[in-house]
Amino acid sequence: MGQPLNEEPRAALRRSLGPRLRDAKLDLLPILHELLRTRSVTRTARALGITQPAVSQALRRLRKAFGDDLLVPLGRDLQPTARAEALAGPLGAVLGEVQSLLTPASAFDPQAEPLQVVIATADYVSVLLAPILAQLCAVEAPGVVFDFTASGVRTADDLARVDFLLAPRAFGQTLGKRIGTLPLWPDDVVCIAASENPAVPASVTAEQFRRLRQVGYQTNTTMPEKIRTLIHPTAVLETARVCSVPDYLVLGAIVEKTDCVALVPRKLATELVRSRALRVVELDYAKKHLAIDAYWSLAASSRRGHAWCRDLLARAASRIS
Repeated sequence: MGQPLNEEPRAALRRSLGPRLRDAKLDLLPILHELLRTRSVTRTARALGITQPAVSQALRRLRKAFGDDLLVPLGRDLQPTARAEALAGPLGAVLGEVQSLLTPASAFDPQAEPLQVVIATADYVSVLLAPILAQLCAVEAPGVVFDFTASGVRTADDLARVDFLLAPRAFGQTLGKRIGTLPLWPDDVVCIAASENPAVPASVTAEQFRRLRQVGYQTNTTMPEKIRTLIHPTAVLETARVCSVPDYLVLGAIVEKTDCVALVPRKLATELVRSRALRVVELDYAKKHLAIDAYWSLAASSRRGHAWCRDLLARAASRIS
């Protein structure tokens, strides 16, 4: 380890801090943070309430300040460079701390204040939770907007780009300990089959399920099997898949029209059988249980309204039968 700095070098660092901060274009960092989250000039402009040309100009200045392209076009979106990926986590933490210093002491007022909340999760969770949140906010928080999006969260740095991740506990525990967590609800996995499919009994063992034609949930075909199993604890039983889809609701549509079966969380199965010609088939398998939790970056904890949102999520989850 190096020797501690004496007072003279420390004083020199303090004197140079002001010019260095000005050169770093700190007022543009919130725009960079939003660009890294949305991957879009248009969506960033909309989220921050500024014009697209202003965002584009800010990106040009940021590229010059950092000596890196930061975000480059990829199709209709922007792809962060390696330098930008490395900045995402520290940037979110720094902005969170700065926001904490500048946030007024008064409590968030959901009746009067606008708020946009980004929740990364699977459509299964959205189907159960979004209607309840909409009902609660219609009464309590007319200016609050919830944006549900496909997860895409794989690391703690990814978590900093959204307000909340709602995911199975087994997966959330891989994100590390320096994050916020909130238990939401327990669930277990069942099999669904078409109502008129006589080949599937009222309950199946793991071996019986493996012999049936299957459709499976999979958001990314390149996802490592270890991660997929954390998200979907019964994925190891899907040894005879005829196809996979990135949406749980599509599973129900396929099963209803074919002789295929699928594994889905019980709470979703209950919703599916109400609207489609499906039935629930009990699965005799020990490792079929899961728990859905909310996760967030510690930098997000100090965001305006975040504590209120956590309470709202807890109350909404308690209403899921």
